[in-house]
Amino acid sequence: MVRRIAVRKILVASRAVRTTYVVAAASLVFSIIGLMLYAITKSDVVLMEGLVWLVEAMSFGGLAVAFKIAASRALMYRSRYEVLRLESLAVLLTSLVALFVIAIVIIRNMMSPHERVTPIIFSIYLFGSGIASLLLERYARRGLRIIGLRIVSINAISEKLSLDFLLETGGGAAIVASNLLKEPIIEAVTSIIMGLYVAYGVLGITREAVYHLIGITPYHVYRELRAKVLSTLRQATRYSRVRRLKIESYGTFYEVEMWLEAPPGITLGTAHRESMRIAHRIVHEIPEVLRALIVFVPSRDAAPPPRSLKRYTKKRIREKQSTDNEKRRKTDS
Repeated sequence: MVRRIAVRKILVASRAVRTTYVVAAASLVFSIIGLMLYAITKSDVVLMEGLVWLVEAMSFGGLAVAFKIAASRALMYRSRYEVLRLESLAVLLTSLVALFVIAIVIIRNMMSPHERVTPIIFSIYLFGSGIASLLLERYARRGLRIIGLRIVSINAISEKLSLDFLLETGGGAAIVASNLLKEPIIEAVTSIIMGLYVAYGVLGITREAVYHLIGITPYHVYRELRAKVLSTLRQATRYSRVRRLKIESYGTFYEVEMWLEAPPGITLGTAHRESMRIAHRIVHEIPEVLRALIVFVPSRDAAPPPRSLKRYTKKRIREKQSTDNEKRRKTDS
């Protein structure tokens, strides 16, 4: 039953990745437009914007294909959820390519002579690109809200688009300012500043992708999932004393390992049934969790087991004899 729930979650997530295809198609269209405009104006700002859209089209399409492959492999091998980290690898490669393109933009603007101003009419392309990035970013986040999952690839896309919105609107404003002040250097300075800002944001996406790739859950995600797991645990059982809670990342999905303190009188069969019931409840209630392992350990308040049964028996006999002698003395008196 738990495996069926996990497979159902993967299928829901794979359907939501269709959002990525839409973003990739729109990025390809804006890239073609930008390259055509560069052939007319020979503007570095327009060229870099066209190249950014081209990289995003290839990257977002690659993210969708990567998640599709990961989901199908996970269904084929059933419990081999580690293959879902392929999505995080695709996000990491996308981020590195984006950093490379941003570095080219910054270096080109620093080395270019900037002898002429880009005609103000071409700022429409940059402002239009900014509006498109904002609309696509909201479209991607809307897909996340509908399914209730924090899909790593779509979340990375939405963050990247929000950063691109700032870069594109800043470039359009720089072209307008350059035409008003007749200073070509304004375009270069603005592009460098915005490029550094976007590079800082992409580094954050890269760092989170590395965490997911090696199985480490980022702290803000861990804190959110920990609260959900503990809330579900309190509702599911009276054994709520947690000795250890480990959350391993597969990218979009996670695995929970939890050690609970058991009372001294609990039997092995009861502990097994209770752990299976709690694990099923956690996987069923929390959308991001694919697998849960619940382990019952002895309570810290319980007395440690005796090292020697013979010594333990002698001790109990002495305690009983002393108790009986004490009762006889009280009776005689």
